[in-house]
Amino acid sequence: MTGYALSTRNTAAGQLVVELRSVNARFLDLVVRAPDELRSAEPALRELIG
Repeated sequence: MTGYALSTRNTAAGQLVVELRSVNARFLDLVVRAPDELRSAEPALRELIG
């Protein structure tokens, strides 16, 4: 099964865009593309999603 979702939010810090795509796969392969300033949030994001 495949899926796609896109959400955009405007905040005081700027615009946040979250895009989720899934394809037929047996395992989770999470790819995070974010500016260096947000890299510290990646472990928490992985834990939340995974």
